[in-house]
Amino acid sequence: MKRLRFLGTSIGLMMLLVACTKDNPNVSLADYHYDYFPVKLGAYWMYDVVEISHDQNAAIEHDTISYQLKTEIGDTLIDNEGRITNRFYRYKRNTSFDSWVLTDVWTTILVDNRAELVDENIRKVVLRFPIKANMVWNPNQFNFLASQQAYYEDIHNPNSVSGFSLDSTVKALSVKELSLVSYAHQYEVYAKKIGLVRKYYKDLKISNFDTLNILSGKELYYTLTDYSH
Repeated sequence: MKRLRFLGTSIGLMMLLVACTKDNPNVSLADYHYDYFPVKLGAYWMYDVVEISHDQNAAIEHDTISYQLKTEIGDTLIDNEGRITNRFYRYKRNTSFDSWVLTDVWTTILVDNRAELVDENIRKVVLRFPIKANMVWNPNQFNFLASQQAYYEDIHNPNSVSGFSLDSTVKALSVKELSLVSYAHQYEVYAKKIGLVRKYYKDLKISNFDTLNILSGKELYYTLTDYSH
């Protein structure tokens, strides 16, 4: 198993180097900023999570739940594309006094200048490299979900989350739309050498452009509280 882990890491790095050289032989690996999405066996991240479900016909029209989430990089395996990927474990608990409960096993990979997460066979491109102002990509290019146009904002800016002073962060924005009857605003913030530090997700049905007059939909927020690499 250790040999497979080493082989997976080595092949992954080789693929990234080849991709960089192919795209632009004058650009170094560091210029692609892959360290915004570190993949290392045993690395983990903990988040405070808030979920809000809206339904004007439900007994509780605006139902809020809070819990803690832990994600962890696990062993390598071969995915259905024939690629060496890492397991991506997800654990939940209600409070810090409770034990972690494994709820999902996703997979993750850095390949062909993309950072991907696969959840129940839904493969999403969460980041596209190199990280730069004019980079645009479709997070759903490999699945059946509606096409989106993701792009970067606030590139390499200092930030702070839960008391962590972050030297360099980037916002990956996938949706920001407002219409007469809907409002969607979705982005993730990544910190260099750390990974995902914040998630902001709103997908709402509204009335008459009023984002506070919510008929149905969902809100989801992650805030990093701890991590280890």
